[in-house]
Amino acid sequence: MDILTPGNHVWLYEDKVCKAAIVEKVEANQVTFSTNYGETKTYPVKVGKGVITAMHQTSITGMEDMSQLTDLHEAAILHNLQIRYNKDIIYTYISSILVAVNPYKPVEGLYEKKVMEHYNKKHIGDASPHIYAIANECYYSMWKNNENQCVLISGESGAGKTESTKFILNYLSEMSQEATQGTDNRDVSVEEAILQSSPILEAFGNAKTIYNNNSSRFGKFIQLQFSNKGNITGGRIKDFLLEKNRVVGQNPGERNYHVFYSLLAGAPQELREKLHLKEVMAFHYLNQSGCIGDSTIDDSGSFDRVTEAMKVMKFKESDIYDVFDVLAAILHIGNMEFITAGGAQVSDRNILATVSSLLGLQGYQLNDALTQKSMILRGEEILTPLEIDEAKASRDSLAMNLYARCFHWIIQKINSRVKGADTFCSIGVLDIFGFENFEVNRFEQFNINYANEKLQEYFNKHIFSLEQHEYNTEGLTWVDIDWTDNCECLDLVERKLGILALIDEESRFPKGTDQSMLTKLHRAHFENVFYIKPRITNSKFGIKHYAGEVYYETRGFLEKNRDTFRDDLLMLLKESSSDFIYDLFESVQTLKANDTKTMRKKATVSSQFKDSLKALMNTLSSCNPYFVRCVKPNSEKLPDRFEAQIVMNQLKYSGMLETVTIRRAGFPVRRLFEDFIKRYKMLITGDVEELSEKCSSILAKYESSKKNWQLGKTKVFLREQLEYQLEVERERVLNKHATVIQCAIKTYIVRKRYKKILKLVVVIQKTYKAHFYRKKYLRIRKAIITMQSVARAISAKKIYAQKLEEKRIEEERIREEQRRREEEERKEMERLEQEKKMRELEELKKKLDEEARIKREKEEEQKRKEEAERLAAIARVKELEEARRLEEEEARRKAEEEKRRREEEAARKRAEEEERKRQEWERQRLEDQRRREEEEEKRRLEDLRIAEQQAINDFDNSLALFEDEVALFDDDDEDTSRKQVETPFYEGYLTMKGGMMNTWKRRWFVLRDDTVMWFKAKQEALKSGWLMKKGGGTGTLSRRNWKKRWFVLKDTLLSYYESDAENAKQLGRIDIRAAKEIVDASTERENAVDVVTYSRTYHMVAESADDCSEWYAILTKVLKCKYDELKQLQDEQANPKNAIGSLDVALIDSLAPVNLPSRPNAFALVTAGRVYNMIADSPEEMNNWLTALYHHNAQRGFKKEEILMAGWLSKETHGSLTKGGSSKKKRYFELTANTLDFYKSVDSTQKLGTIVLNSLCSVLPPDEKAFRDIGAWKFIVHGRKHSYNLHTLSYDDAWRWVCAIQDVIDSKPPIETPTQQLINDLREAATAGDSVLIDLIYARNPILRNTPHTLKAPLLPLPYGQIASTDPEKVYTSLQEEAVKVFSTLQGSENVGDPVPVIQGIMQTCHDLRPLRDEVYCQLIKQTTGIQDPDSLNNLRNWQIMSCMSCTFLPSRKILRYLRFHLKRQMELFPDSQMAKYAQFAHQTIKRTRSRDFVPSREEIIACLARREMNAMVYCYGGGSCQISINSATNAGQVIVVLLKGMGLDKSRNGFALFEKSGSSEKVIDERAILADVLAKFEQYKAQGYGDPKHPWQLFFKLHCFMDTDHVDKESIEYGFMFEQAHEQVLRDQFPASEEMLQYMAALRLHYSKGDFVNGTWINDLAAYYPVKRLKSNKTFKEKENESPSRSQEKRENVIVGTLRGLGRGTLRRLQKAASDDSLLIDEVFKEDLSATTTSVIEKWKTLSGLSADDSQEKYMNVIRKWPGYGSTVFDIEGKEGLFLGELWIGISSKTIAFYRRGDTKPIDEFTYEKILSFGAPVANEYKIVIEGHKTPFVFETSQVFEIAKLMKAYINEIVRKRHSIVVDDFAMSRSPLPIGVNDLL
Repeated sequence: MDILTPGNHVWLYEDKVCKAAIVEKVEANQVTFSTNYGETKTYPVKVGKGVITAMHQTSITGMEDMSQLTDLHEAAILHNLQIRYNKDIIYTYISSILVAVNPYKPVEGLYEKKVMEHYNKKHIGDASPHIYAIANECYYSMWKNNENQCVLISGESGAGKTESTKFILNYLSEMSQEATQGTDNRDVSVEEAILQSSPILEAFGNAKTIYNNNSSRFGKFIQLQFSNKGNITGGRIKDFLLEKNRVVGQNPGERNYHVFYSLLAGAPQELREKLHLKEVMAFHYLNQSGCIGDSTIDDSGSFDRVTEAMKVMKFKESDIYDVFDVLAAILHIGNMEFITAGGAQVSDRNILATVSSLLGLQGYQLNDALTQKSMILRGEEILTPLEIDEAKASRDSLAMNLYARCFHWIIQKINSRVKGADTFCSIGVLDIFGFENFEVNRFEQFNINYANEKLQEYFNKHIFSLEQHEYNTEGLTWVDIDWTDNCECLDLVERKLGILALIDEESRFPKGTDQSMLTKLHRAHFENVFYIKPRITNSKFGIKHYAGEVYYETRGFLEKNRDTFRDDLLMLLKESSSDFIYDLFESVQTLKANDTKTMRKKATVSSQFKDSLKALMNTLSSCNPYFVRCVKPNSEKLPDRFEAQIVMNQLKYSGMLETVTIRRAGFPVRRLFEDFIKRYKMLITGDVEELSEKCSSILAKYESSKKNWQLGKTKVFLREQLEYQLEVERERVLNKHATVIQCAIKTYIVRKRYKKILKLVVVIQKTYKAHFYRKKYLRIRKAIITMQSVARAISAKKIYAQKLEEKRIEEERIREEQRRREEEERKEMERLEQEKKMRELEELKKKLDEEARIKREKEEEQKRKEEAERLAAIARVKELEEARRLEEEEARRKAEEEKRRREEEAARKRAEEEERKRQEWERQRLEDQRRREEEEEKRRLEDLRIAEQQAINDFDNSLALFEDEVALFDDDDEDTSRKQVETPFYEGYLTMKGGMMNTWKRRWFVLRDDTVMWFKAKQEALKSGWLMKKGGGTGTLSRRNWKKRWFVLKDTLLSYYESDAENAKQLGRIDIRAAKEIVDASTERENAVDVVTYSRTYHMVAESADDCSEWYAILTKVLKCKYDELKQLQDEQANPKNAIGSLDVALIDSLAPVNLPSRPNAFALVTAGRVYNMIADSPEEMNNWLTALYHHNAQRGFKKEEILMAGWLSKETHGSLTKGGSSKKKRYFELTANTLDFYKSVDSTQKLGTIVLNSLCSVLPPDEKAFRDIGAWKFIVHGRKHSYNLHTLSYDDAWRWVCAIQDVIDSKPPIETPTQQLINDLREAATAGDSVLIDLIYARNPILRNTPHTLKAPLLPLPYGQIASTDPEKVYTSLQEEAVKVFSTLQGSENVGDPVPVIQGIMQTCHDLRPLRDEVYCQLIKQTTGIQDPDSLNNLRNWQIMSCMSCTFLPSRKILRYLRFHLKRQMELFPDSQMAKYAQFAHQTIKRTRSRDFVPSREEIIACLARREMNAMVYCYGGGSCQISINSATNAGQVIVVLLKGMGLDKSRNGFALFEKSGSSEKVIDERAILADVLAKFEQYKAQGYGDPKHPWQLFFKLHCFMDTDHVDKESIEYGFMFEQAHEQVLRDQFPASEEMLQYMAALRLHYSKGDFVNGTWINDLAAYYPVKRLKSNKTFKEKENESPSRSQEKRENVIVGTLRGLGRGTLRRLQKAASDDSLLIDEVFKEDLSATTTSVIEKWKTLSGLSADDSQEKYMNVIRKWPGYGSTVFDIEGKEGLFLGELWIGISSKTIAFYRRGDTKPIDEFTYEKILSFGAPVANEYKIVIEGHKTPFVFETSQVFEIAKLMKAYINEIVRKRHSIVVDDFAMSRSPLPIGVNDLL
């Protein structure tokens, strides 16, 4: 057949380019061809035959797999893709590689669910090419090969990578849901959550570019985790290089991130108003490029999808709105504009207020952070105003970092939502930015293209290099294929001195610029063939990438690579009141602490990206890859348009032709012989032993030509079609055998089921018969019982009646007999009473007679023996007294003995009774325990029987259970091996010498983790230690005593011994499992734990709170744990917490055997502070220990390479006995990764001391003041026990040491106390809403609850070191000691009558020691938790302190959250208590509290204790005052607004302010200042006696900024203010006027105040009307002016002579007299001048008769207004140089800053605010103003630098506000934005 036949398809070669063509016609010896691209070519027939070749049929019709094309060249591949693209077939294979051409239109039916079902469980090639086929192959390859998979989707921007990623995720999600269909009961599956993450990531990470409407501006690697059931259990997203600069600027025709437009288009009206949102064109960050919309993007619908996706991802409602706040804040930040007024200033304060509100910041703080930068110079903070360009850079930096951190937070939130538990294998999908080449390529494009180079290298390595290398290694018959390698290009970028290294190096130079970087690049790489140096010198460089040449614009390279974010902005955001903003930046570290000469290197953006890319490549290398190559058919994103050249370029640089060639010739399927036989052994026929022969026999059976397979040395190599054939045959054979197995199993199951049914039928029959006969029996039994009951009832009734009658008769008889007996008794009693009375009368009569007789006898006897009786009586009295005393003592002794005997008898009986009860309880307990063990054994046997039966049933139902059991056993083996790895390095018994008595004791030693630990005994117990135990004897006193016992907990038995010796006597034991409960008794006794059994309660006390918590926790676990849990506890041996001592191997200086004849096998460990003597049991044991210690010491020893820094330093030593103070000794110091050690010399091995460095250590930098004092640079290192004061003569050496030590400290992980851990646990439990867990945490941890005992250590980790106080009256020790002191104060607060001083003391400590604030808050929370009586005095005192603290200081954010949680919890627990009211008050105050400068005043504390506001008095002119109510957060600006509104001045154009005033001394109060601080300052002033004693400090309200002095109503209050302040200025002698004019003005003021002159009136207080100090200054000036030079010279000479000769008494008297005479003379002259001035003023006053007060006021103001400087606030200054030298005035007004000679009416010079570049006070009492156009700044001295600066700042703010109003008015008038320059506004 002739090839030139019309209609034939041919390949046309023209200019070495091959094109697909069709022969159109052949005539007149001419042949005409038409190409597929619309071209027509005509050639002579002879020539035409030479330029064409025939096209194979496979190329004419097109192939699904291009590796099967017969025509193998680029044109064939291009033609094949075009044929399929024109048919809307966008997917094509190259073997297993998928090529996807973007159609730029929806293809109907291509991605429906039935299409997914069609590709399910089909291999590549079974169906037409599709993205679902790749996903399916990936999914089932994971199962077949049990290895991780990954899909790499590559292509240019706009080729469809993001959409391909979504299709793969959809398919895998569908497969996952099918795998768990019917078993997944979750509300939202992991699959749906992963899919719902796509709208969020697209909205926040994608944007419209010129190439793509939905371009990913970040890279992401999505890793899906699968379980062994086939469902997705979790996922993880890793992001790369978000394009932050797109937030603040875009190229023409591009847009910002989608989420901004979605928010503006879809937000509801309420949200728009809250966020102050406008149209898109109103935001600078969105309208720069001119592109705000796209017809293919649904912004409004995107907002709804993103919001819904966030809810599905379980974003809290508050989190969603927080994200919207950040987005809105970023948009408003972009609208901030700046003008020059003393530096850059924000022009629109409304925008500033909006941004501040959205970010939870203070407006003034944000303004300062944006317009000023701070730096630390010599320990002092210096603020410098920024230029407009610098302020804009700060603004953009703030916006970019806000967005980047928000995006990072969203990624973390998504990862936490889709995080999986168990993982079988994973599938990763890489969607990363495509190759980019714009007109202007910047830093982002450089990194993007670098990433694509790495991916292309991976593709080449996997497809070409590795594959061909393996073919050659295995010895296959193979011809190597040439391919394009990009390794040299990558080497140019990432080698040691490559482009990346040079960019990073220049970024770290402070003075590095983009131009210097470019120069270095040209110099280093201009000879590299892949590097392009432009011929024309510009700011670009080029690289020959695999995809083509790209030129990069270097402007901005270094700035973007440094990623600078000023510490001022970062610290501001960390202080935000929004928890969300704080969380965004919590982990971001500042650089201020490292701002030194040896500052650590901060990771640059490119280095971070390089590390992330390296980690990604490592991940990909561990996976089996699949490749999807996305191709875009045209650059305009148009459907049905195929541009050949664009597609060909993509095919060329992606290596498609080489891929087709190698896939066509190669063997993509390869298996080891063993794996191949294992998988296809069922296809083997015959008996062959060799593996290779077995493989060959199988393959030859199905393909004998060996075209599709080859055997290597260890592997089988196949092509896909043969593998597919083998898989089909394998499936057939397995199905055949499975059918036979199923038949047998089904037969067995059916037979077994039949037997089971038969057995059950017999059981049913038996049961039914038993039921029938039992029912019959029960019916008969029931009838008999009924009959018996009736008969018994009749008999019982008869007996009952008979008994009832007998009872009645008996009762009647008893009643009658009782009545009769009572009557007889009554009569007998009456008779006996009468007889008794008669006998008493007779006895009384006899007694009286006898007494009369005896009386007479006695009287007679008395008379006879009077003298004898008197003497005898005296003797008898003495004898009787002595006898009585002896008798009483004997009686008392007998009574005490009887009492003691009875008590001992009772005690003995009680003890016997208790012992009996105890024995009875013990017997009962043992019986119960035995019974429980028997029941448990029965239950265990029953469970075992049931489990065996269940196992049999499960085996019958499922054969897979056996595999699960094997997996379980595998897990156990894995755990066992892990435990074996974790066993100690060495352990055993050693005899150790030590202790107070220096005796030898046998101890159990363990060497683990570079630490030697020793224990009382071998650690077989769960816990052991010393505890104080109450009781233990039989006597009463012994039961009350506390004795120290050694407790050991083994299994469930807690035994206690006399001592910790090995053979110590056991005194008793307690079965914890048999106990009733374990009680935390810390509230009754510090660190107490009670074990309550059924027989008694055991009281025990630990040595510390931590030890108590550990004992309580372990005993509670043992009481409640199960058998397996107890076994797990027993496995935890050798706990370091139980060790009685430990030693870090690093601290051992030397170790060696010791030759002691009496103590063989002895050796010693020598450290800096002690020698440890040890004795082993045998020589072998000693050698083993020495070997182990040498091994660890060699690893941790003092090798030179481990020393980070070393050198000589002078160390201060204290406590000398002979000399006071301190001395310095030179020592050799070595800094390692863990310690700072010092030695006596370089060669010395004897360590003199060490500080173990951790995160709580600190190092204080060298102080210049100390250098001036001692002549050396001193720095201090604070450790836990020691602090080193170190000196060096070199400033650089000092800073090197400081930075090196600080680096070691920073490298240590933060120390976390139990309180911090429990706070984190509480937060997690509160977040999960688990109230039960919260209560359990509080119940099990006494450290969180109130305790009546002292605190021995702080609750939080506090930095080490002594505290240096600048106030000598305040002496602090260390933070730890101060924390303990504060806790002691809290415990004794209820005993204080006046709590205010105590509260002020605590708050003063917190004010001075900022790190202590969190600690005090935690102490208060602890002491107000777990209170029995919430309204007890001590508890309320603590709540009062907390209320005051919450009004003054806020804790750190973590403790603040803990505080909020505590306050809410207490309010819920005790809603009606006083405590709840204090908690509510504190909860409200922390929302508004700002950091304070002063401790609250007494009045404020009293107001806080009463939970109310306090009153403050504000004064103004004329003696007026106003009382206002303020709280602890009210600032001066708020009060000013209230006062202006109350006085009707709210519409005034002038500015008012509050002042601190005392007599003539006054200071303006900043609007941001807290008034409570001002009142506290007044209290301190009063206590210190500062100010005018006659005039107490007060708040004064007056004018501050005179913006408009011409348009003020003369009848208004404002005019009165102006009049009074003008008069104040005159009295201060700051008004330029003659003497005559001042007297006239004084007369006008007198007339205004007192009216017309009255005869006889004299002015006693002229100073209130006239500047009297001018009289003194004038007199002094005249004297100086009139003094002759000769006289002044004579005075100087006399002084010199007197000084040389010495001052005698006579000379001294003469000098004093002369001085006194001069002073008196001056006073006399001043009095005369004062009197004359007064007379003159009065004379002028007389002339004003008849004027009204208003007229006088007006005349006064007219004089004032004549001065050009009217409206200025004047300050006295002293110039230092040039024209501005001497005593001057500076007048600050609303328009200018003017300088005057004092008394002059015209200024020397004046400057507008536009000319002022900066102003401030570089040093105390010195003010500097930098003026544009002047080479040197204006410097002058004044004591009012702060007042001048505040006033200038206030005027600038007013100017900015005024200019903004002008811009707004102009905009409203023109209805269009007009460009207004700063000069135009001015």
